[in-house]
This record gives sequence, C-alpha cells and structure tokens, in this order.
Amino acid sequence: MRGSLFGGSSLDLKPYLYLLPILLLYAIFVVYPVGYSFWMSFTDFVTVDQVEWVGLSNYVQIFSEPDFWQAVVNSAVFSLGTVVSIAIGLLLALVLNTDRIRGKAIFQSIIFLPYVLPIVVASVLFGWMFTQFGVVNSTLISIGVIDQPIGWLSSPTLALPTVITVTVWKNLGFNMLIFMAGVQSIPDEIYEAARVAGKSRWATFRHVTLPLLKTPLIITTVLGMINAIRGFDAIWVMTEGGPGGASETLGVYFYRSAFASGDFSTGAAIGVIMFVISIVFSGAVLLYARRS
Repeated sequence: MRGSLFGGSSLDLKPYLYLLPILLLYAIFVVYPVGYSFWMSFTDFVTVDQVEWVGLSNYVQIFSEPDFWQAVVNSAVFSLGTVVSIAIGLLLALVLNTDRIRGKAIFQSIIFLPYVLPIVVASVLFGWMFTQFGVVNSTLISIGVIDQPIGWLSSPTLALPTVITVTVWKNLGFNMLIFMAGVQSIPDEIYEAARVAGKSRWATFRHVTLPLLKTPLIITTVLGMINAIRGFDAIWVMTEGGPGGASETLGVYFYRSAFASGDFSTGAAIGVIMFVISIVFSGAVLLYARRS
C-alpha cells in the first residue's frame, strides 16, 4: 500500500503532503477571510450575534452614493501615476544599462532607496515639503517661479497630483529594477543583428526591446494597478482624502466606511468591489498580453 501511494505508478501524494501546511495557512489566512467578507457584504452586520441578511442592499446603497463614484474617478486618476512610474522606470533601466555611465551601481542604489523607505515615512517627509512654507514653495519663490505660496495639499485641484508624485517617487526604483532584469536578459546578438540590418535606435527599441520586455511590463502594470486601486497610505497621511474628498480613492473610502463609521457590512461590500475591479483589470491586462 505504501509503495502504491508514494513510490508506485499510481497517484503520488508526497508532493501534496509537503504543500499541505502552506495550503492550510493559505486557507485560514486568505481564503476564509475573503469568503467571510463576501458573505458579510450581503448582511447587516452589527455584532457576531446580530447579523441580518439584506441581499444586495449594501451594493445598491454604495452605487447610489456620489462619494463612491468620486472615489472611483480619483482612483482612476491615481492609477495614472502607475503609467508615469513605469515609463520613467523603463527609461532609467535603459539608460543605466549602457556602458557609458560610470558608477551605475551608485545611481541604482540611490533610485532604489525610496522603495525601501516605509511609505508612511515618505508621505510625512513629502507632506512637510509641500506645506505652505515648505521647501517646495520656498524654492519656487526664491527662483522667481511663483510670488505666493501654493496650497499643494489644500487645493482640490493639486492635492491628488501631489500625492501621485509621492507614489511615483516611491515605486520608481522597483520598476527600474524589474526592467533592468528584463533588459539584461536580452542577448547581445539580437541587438547586433538589428545594427547589421540598419535599424535605428527607435526602431530597435520598438521592435526588439519593447516586445522582449513584455513580462516586466505585465508585472509592473498589474502590481501598479492593484496598488492604485487600494491606495491608502500616502493619501491618508498627507490629505486624509481631502480637501472635500478631492483626493479620496477607493482605499480611503473603504477605510471611512468600514472603520471610521463602523459600518462593516458596507465596508465589506466596498472591499468586494475593489477585489472585483482588481481581478477584472488584471485579467484584461494578462489577456491582452497573451493575445499580443
């Protein structure tokens, strides 16, 4: 019996036994909380002993609130920082991959350092820099660009772009590192063949480098989109979603509904919506990459 299960020609269960502890931990700490959140989103949850099934009422209430749609729009704008960070990270990877730059390791370490820095610390630092009398306004006034201090974090127009600046700066090093790994994996013979064929630098980048970087592009895009949808840390530290909800994303909206207001059922429904949005957009990116 032992040989037939673990060493014979029948089903070998040994690999599954090795995976069992991890699968159990995953089921306890991931599958169960997600499933419980789905169930809670269809209830009016007051306490464990006071739960009433309400069906889709929580979702109907959320979709009827203007604040939710404002948070969706802000999250879409916030996701533009992902595009900017990916583009700059790709550019830096291409530049630092050349042999003309000396001390590339130093530049790579400096660019990657913000990614290691905790997001709360980075947000506090940038919050000080963009205050009315912070270093940004002081510098712009000293060089004659502006005459009066700008309310970067108190302006409904500038608050969200200012927070996006922090996230771009924070994630730039990670994107650069992923792209550098992809660029360095491309064989030199391919570039040599392109030069022999008379391809320009732009043509080589478009037809050789960019297609061969499809995997790094997928990784950075999917992770960036997920982080943008659940974006909370930098926004809460710098603006708390203000002024007047101008920088409130879905992550901040979820926090206000679930924890600040104590409405855990509505918060669970918002979490489910965020989860579905992440799955849909990630799946769309992966499907497009597969077809292309």
